[in-house]
Amino acid sequence: MAEALKLQSQYTISDLRNAGDIMRKYGIRTLFFLVSLSFLLADNVASEARSETLPLQAGVFEHIQFAKITANKYVFNDDELTIEVDNSASFLMMPFDKVRTIEKVTFKWRSQGELKTRNAHHEKHRDGDDAYLKLGLLLKTDAAWPNPFAPKWLKRVEKLLKYPSERMINLVAGAKHKPGEHWVGPYNKRIKMISVYSVADDSGWLLASYQFDEPVEVVALWVMADGDNTNSNFMTKVKDIKLD
Repeated sequence: MAEALKLQSQYTISDLRNAGDIMRKYGIRTLFFLVSLSFLLADNVASEARSETLPLQAGVFEHIQFAKITANKYVFNDDELTIEVDNSASFLMMPFDKVRTIEKVTFKWRSQGELKTRNAHHEKHRDGDDAYLKLGLLLKTDAAWPNPFAPKWLKRVEKLLKYPSERMINLVAGAKHKPGEHWVGPYNKRIKMISVYSVADDSGWLLASYQFDEPVEVVALWVMADGDNTNSNFMTKVKDIKLD
């Protein structure tokens, strides 16, 4: 195998078209190993090309604010986002220029302060619908029906989108629900809330991730924290948002 690995560095996939020469010189088992390894490496390169860590920079996001609700304070610094919540709510939105097929989402986060959501039951209702962090994935739909009575913030979202969307998945960090559990958004039945698993690293950050059962087609990303329903005050930091 060591010899085959050394040979693999000398032969590209196109070189393997001369399979007869390789087989005569090194044997059929080495040839089969080289072919398998070459295609495995090619698949890994393709996977890395599909993966992307999103830039956390002010010019990339649009700050969407709600009427009559105090907005959060968002601060960008060295690809790290700080969200200050003081009985407030608002979100940042990144519309995508093309539809992205996503199988997994990972990110790092941490927080200070108290979120006053009492339990999972409270979390299902409007008066408990707050979170340290929600990553919202707007899903592509065939069409979006215009609503002349939509609030100003929603009309702004619709204007920014490059593709129609009427459904959404919120990945909730630090939720009262157990990791993997999901529930219906209390403000909109077309929003699916999912509690994501987080594990602490040595630096104090929490690494959160969620793997979808089936790939989802996403047209925009929301980054949100909110404490307006529970009169909560806290600060959340997030970085390394990665889409696979």
